[in-house]
Amino acid sequence: MWLAMKHLSFLFLTALLLACSRPEPQSKTHAPDTVLKEQATPVKPDKVEPADPIASIRQRVEGINTATLEQKHFEFTCDEQMKVDYFYLDGEIAKITVDYGTVGDVYAREDYYYSAGKLIFTYEFVEGGPACEGCIKKNEYRSYISEDRVIRYLKDKTPGKCRTCTFDSKSKQYRLLQAKTPEDMKWILCKLRS
Repeated sequence: MWLAMKHLSFLFLTALLLACSRPEPQSKTHAPDTVLKEQATPVKPDKVEPADPIASIRQRVEGINTATLEQKHFEFTCDEQMKVDYFYLDGEIAKITVDYGTVGDVYAREDYYYSAGKLIFTYEFVEGGPACEGCIKKNEYRSYISEDRVIRYLKDKTPGKCRTCTFDSKSKQYRLLQAKTPEDMKWILCKLRS
């Protein structure tokens, strides 16, 4: 009898184990759960490289140029009267415009664009020449910047070799981010230039 009970217990445990290990059939209602689990790992946006970094920079610059920005204006004299405008987007500097004015027969203005405190684009406009009909020459220079290196440089609309190809904390574009007074700006833009 004891042997029969042992045999019966063995059969019961085996049946129980087989019932527990049998895979549950999947119904159509479980398929979305599976898809959600596969998509659950988010991709960090700062790790994704844009397919076209130039287009991405253009889009950010256009966004800055069309946004409503807070502006702070400063004036001081180097060789001529200079004007510096800081433009803020959500409390952060998004753009700095430096109007060098006219020195001799040359007028110059530069715009620096930033995203999260990093320089992304510079625009320079220079106009000048002798005072004669049709002698005035205009040039525009554009630098598209990623990780403080120029990735594309245009003189007017023609690609070329960049005049300044890298930027660091000693560059005027970054020093201007730290300037608080017209005296600071004057030192950066006048003293360092000479």
